[in-house]
Amino acid sequence: MKLEIKKNKMNNYTVASLVATLGLVAFIYFIAYVAQVENEPDFQNYANIFLFVGIVSMIVFSILSAVMYSRFVIEEYTGKRMLLLFSYPVNRQKVLLAKMALVIGFTTFAMALSNIPPLVIFSITESISPIVNDTLSSELLLSIVKTIFVLSITVNGISLIAMRIGFMKRSVPATIVTAFLLCAVVGNIVISSFGNDVLLLILLGVVALAGAIVIIELMKKVNSMEID
Repeated sequence: MKLEIKKNKMNNYTVASLVATLGLVAFIYFIAYVAQVENEPDFQNYANIFLFVGIVSMIVFSILSAVMYSRFVIEEYTGKRMLLLFSYPVNRQKVLLAKMALVIGFTTFAMALSNIPPLVIFSITESISPIVNDTLSSELLLSIVKTIFVLSITVNGISLIAMRIGFMKRSVPATIVTAFLLCAVVGNIVISSFGNDVLLLILLGVVALAGAIVIIELMKKVNSMEID
């Protein structure tokens, strides 16, 4: 994994995560102000605002993760790059696993951290000069934190499935489009199951299982691949 970190420019993805964090901070205030001006009842409560920001962050980091998989996996196992990769005196499965572990670890950590500033900053300013006519409770914040945790894990399942489809088609656009479409489906499920820990755990289990199946299947495929 250390070699993968040296090989790939992680600074670009770190900057992208920081930009996403700033964007989420601006976005949460944008939602609150628009809801106040337009008198939009659906977004005049903290639960919907925080949940919507969480869904948006899931979409952003799913796409970021899909881009990383496209660079680290799909492009690496194509053409001359695959020839170079297979020439390394290292087990093929270990190389692939290191690539996926790097993306999974970075994405999970980055998404979790990126959701902290919007929640903290917005909660503090709301306690001083509220925009939303609602009560911010510790129970709601706890529920939001649990949902963000589920979303952080779910992002990896979504991007792994998208990567597998992109790997099969040898297409970066297919990877990104698949990630976006899966986010739309999962986002609707999360919204409908918000506050229901059982449904969130079921979603987490299904996505984690799907991700594990993709990892195992892809490792077997890479191990049996032949250089054209």
